[in-house]
Amino acid sequence: MKQISNRGKVNRFKYLLYFYLLFIVLIFVYKYIIRPDISSLILLVAFAPLFGFMSSLVNWPLYITAMETADGVAINTKKLFSKKENSITVTKYNFDSYYETDHLHIGMNLLDKDDKLQKHKLRISWLRIKDLRALEEKLREINPYAPVK
Repeated sequence: MKQISNRGKVNRFKYLLYFYLLFIVLIFVYKYIIRPDISSLILLVAFAPLFGFMSSLVNWPLYITAMETADGVAINTKKLFSKKENSITVTKYNFDSYYETDHLHIGMNLLDKDDKLQKHKLRISWLRIKDLRALEEKLREINPYAPVK
């Protein structure tokens, strides 16, 4: 398995946000400094694309990096513009089962250090389809008989 990463897709979204913020600043500079006599209707142009970004507030971008280790997969996740990084290691010894989630996540039941079952939700909505299939195939390889609970 190659390293799975969605860094490119999330970075495209990040730079689109930067470009949009620059666009808003330019519209405000144009309206209030360059041409103050222009109609206020131009401010609608600045805020119309905001409605396209509303869905991203619910499904905020997440960097996912999955690397193969000696006995399983290490999965690192980090939210966009966040310094906090979460990491889980999925091996054949701690991967118990899946659980039902929505179409944006993979739900996994993993055993922790104290052999207690913990639920982990892995957001997969920002992965490319071929990377998602590779990750699912690797999880199936680790525990091919994992039931859905």
